[in-house]
Formats: sequence, structure tokens, C-alpha cells
Amino acid sequence: MLGKVLKVTGLVALGTLDVLLSGSEDSDSDQLDMLDDGMGNVIADGEHMSRSEAEDAQALGQMYDTFY
Repeated sequence: MLGKVLKVTGLVALGTLDVLLSGSEDSDSDQLDMLDDGMGNVIADGEHMSRSEAEDAQALGQMYDTFY
């Protein structure tokens, strides 16, 4: 009985950890999706750039104070 409880508790903990770790990636793409102009380009801080340029700028931390 105790083995089943530990097994279920472990599975719940792993599932929760997986959801928490995978959720952080979505927030980065959400920011770019909100700044998308609908044609595959991104407009951030008055600058027009391609999606790949925006991903690079975001990875370097240059889009941290962008408001939507």
C-alpha cells in the first residue's frame, strides 16, 4: 500500500515539474507573437525586424523592456 502511494506521489511530482519547466519556453515566444505584424516580421520599440533577428535580440536580452 505504501509503495503505491509513493509511486503515485512520484508521478504527480514529475508531471508538475515537467509542466513548470516546459512553461518557461512559451513565454518567450508569446512576447514575439504579440509583437508580430502578421507577415512574419516583428515590430519592437519602433524597429522593424525579421522573426530570426527578434529571436536573437531576445536571447541576448535586448528586448527586456518592450511593452505591448
